[in-house]
Amino acid sequence: MVTNLRYLLIYLFLIWQATSALLYPQSLNYIDGKVINSATSDPVPFATIKLKNNQLGVYANAEGDFKIAPNPEFQNDSIIVTCIGFKQSSLAFNDLSKKAVNKVFLTPLVYGLAEVKVIASRSKINSLAIIRRAIRKIVNNYPVKPYSYIAYYRDYQKRESNYINLNEAIIQTLDTGFNSESLSNRYRLLDFRKNTDFPRMRISPYYELYDFHDLNNPDKTIPKAILGDQYGNELFILMVHDAIRNFNTRSFSFIETFSTDFILNHNFSEPSRVFNNNLLLYKIDFEAKHMITGDSLQVSGAIYIQPKDYSIHKLEYTCFYKTEGEGLKKMFNIDVEYGYDNSVDSLMCLKYISFNNIFKVVDWDDNTYFRILNSYLDTQSNLKASIILHFNNRIDPVSGSRKGNYEIMAGKKELKINHIQVTGKNLYLRLKDDDLKTRNDSIRVNVENVKDINGNILDKRKSITLYQYRELFVQEYNKPLTLKDSCYMQYLPLENNCISKFSGKDKYWMNTPENIKINNK
Repeated sequence: MVTNLRYLLIYLFLIWQATSALLYPQSLNYIDGKVINSATSDPVPFATIKLKNNQLGVYANAEGDFKIAPNPEFQNDSIIVTCIGFKQSSLAFNDLSKKAVNKVFLTPLVYGLAEVKVIASRSKINSLAIIRRAIRKIVNNYPVKPYSYIAYYRDYQKRESNYINLNEAIIQTLDTGFNSESLSNRYRLLDFRKNTDFPRMRISPYYELYDFHDLNNPDKTIPKAILGDQYGNELFILMVHDAIRNFNTRSFSFIETFSTDFILNHNFSEPSRVFNNNLLLYKIDFEAKHMITGDSLQVSGAIYIQPKDYSIHKLEYTCFYKTEGEGLKKMFNIDVEYGYDNSVDSLMCLKYISFNNIFKVVDWDDNTYFRILNSYLDTQSNLKASIILHFNNRIDPVSGSRKGNYEIMAGKKELKINHIQVTGKNLYLRLKDDDLKTRNDSIRVNVENVKDINGNILDKRKSITLYQYRELFVQEYNKPLTLKDSCYMQYLPLENNCISKFSGKDKYWMNTPENIKINNK
């Protein structure tokens, strides 16, 4: 993306190597759940829901919703629900209802004054020193050897409160390890579907490369920004925004290259203490420096670091652009969380990544735009020949009367306009060429820059504002699969990529939240 002199380009890297996954048939009746803050009754976003024995995990979405398959192997298991800032909750799998939404309440971790005093008595800790050490420790805290994981992926757009164009997939990532750039990773698409429970509309997968908005341009545009060519692959765009995995390569503005630019580009608050169940984390809030963002943007976020080993557990990042009259409006938001996993030598592994951004696109359903409904040649009146244009709205007489807004061609000859008359929705072009009545050439009229009385430009459809969401939720790590047919993902939209076929027990499933369907009914 670009703002002023600052480039906010989203780069796309080549990526991959894989094992494989087991998909759960989509016809099953899933067990639905919702994670709720017990103190406020608000949903808890991106909570971790993990099976204790099977080590399979899913993650609640931003509305706290999650789904689990009723696999017979899970019946004697239990689920553990955790989220940063809350005390963990656990319950037996058999206690989950298969008919109603299971509400799981998490209690915020609030520590007494005595506990705060004990912690506060320690020497003051400098935020920059913590972050510097955390960056240096990335190669110690995250896998450097190849590993794999299976994840549920989805992308959709949101128009106000309505979800549209929901696509879902099960994806296997073969990560080469943090000693290698993420461009060496490979991916397999194990399942893909367009969810027909939700409305669909025509939207280009590509972004306009210039900082203007042509309302007839089918490509997406982002206010105050430009996106680079992303080759049409939704997953690749998402994974570029994992600044922790891409700590030594360019990710996104204003993180840029995380290891070298994150500290330079931001101002940091003093660390505060939060807990992920009993695990102490330092939360450090930050803002991008004004010299980096300029006057049109504002950036805020938080990074969560474990002080024992300086592992980075979570990064929250939001960029706003400033509007006249509307204040701050979110341009893009990124949430990425990592956690320890025993199947990968108890190192930090990706749990989920969520990326969304605002964009504008042509509203192809707009039937109210200013346009010509009919045109014909009048050679029967006593006046000179006239071309009559009939519009759907009343014409602005100033723009409608400018001769330079029209070009009239009879064959290869340009005809001259003698006079223009604007009357309501009709426009009369009186011609100088008296011989037109006897000509057999076809007449072509080009019209531009004419407006209606409300200022709408001819043939310019309205735009609509949408938020694009792309999310990946990891379900399992380092579980090899037996593949019948294997193919790696290419630089193509997911729906155009091949699907790898595998054998084995059904285990992985689409985690479509039920409340999205409810909101659309």
